[in-house]
Order: sequence, then C-alpha cells, then structure tokens
Amino acid sequence: MFNKNAFRAKVVAKGKTLGGLATDIGVNPATLTRKMNGESDFTRSEIHHIRMILSLSAEEADAIFFEGELAET
Repeated sequence: MFNKNAFRAKVVAKGKTLGGLATDIGVNPATLTRKMNGESDFTRSEIHHIRMILSLSAEEADAIFFEGELAET
C-alpha cells in the first residue's frame, strides 16, 4: 500500500510541489494524483525517478511505495 503522507512529506522536505514532481517524472499532475490515490500503479521507472529526485534511500522508498504489501500476501 502506498504511504501518501510519507510521500507528501518527502516532496515538501525537498522543496518541490506535486505538480513539479509530476513534470520531473514525465506524467500529468492528474496522473500522479491517481497513482497516489491507488487508482493506478507507479511504474518501476517512475519509482526510480522519484527515488533519485527526492534522494530516497532504498528503505525510505520501500516504506513509501510498498508499505505493508508483504503482510497482505
């Protein structure tokens, strides 16, 4: 499950906006919103780009993008 609050906190901490981040990863801001709301999935490439842009460690990225997924299976 995607951790929206942790994601937003990292975006703000990096001094970015969601719209700016969407542009940086090559998606429409509405598309990013749908992904954040679980209506669509992030691609591996998008996760990689977000990780680089926000300087996320592997553990931070896992906590944001995959929190609790192993427990659900």
